[in-house]
Amino acid sequence: MHQIVLISGPPAAGRSAVARALCERFDRMLHVDVDVLRSWVVAGYRHPRARDEQALEQRLLAIRNASAIARECSALRYACLIDDTALAADLEAYREALAGAGAPLHAVTLLPSREARREGAGGRAGGAPEEAGSLHAAFAREAASGLLPGVVLDTSRDRGAHYTADRVQDAVASGESLVVGERPTPR
Repeated sequence: MHQIVLISGPPAAGRSAVARALCERFDRMLHVDVDVLRSWVVAGYRHPRARDEQALEQRLLAIRNASAIARECSALRYACLIDDTALAADLEAYREALAGAGAPLHAVTLLPSREARREGAGGRAGGAPEEAGSLHAAFAREAASGLLPGVVLDTSRDRGAHYTADRVQDAVASGESLVVGERPTPR
């Protein structure tokens, strides 16, 4: 069955590597890297975490474009992985944009410890270290508060992207990560 899986987490959490590992397993699956969609804004580009009106507009544009691609995938019975640094408000915007897409929507947040994230990134944590640290802290706060829909996976001890992909696949298959759609019937 075609599904839409939103993989989120802070910079250097391994989202893209896990998305690629999942896509290797299926015949009809797309990986939508939202950072690539953001790079399409050439004139007037604003950093995704800036707080001005234009940055917020561009963030919504990226979410809507990723959702439009996912809707088209669903219409042609392809599964779709959306890879984005999406906090709770962004995940709600995805839920709204994907309502009625005709496919189950799953949300999986990858949240390794700060130490594991730094080690896995070879000391670089995507962007400025202070920004990456503050984003990690924001994800940790939202996870602890239960604000993130779907499932949050502590990937600190995972043995690589393929192992984490197994965990994501298990969460999707069990319905643990389901945000919109019907839960699978237990066997």
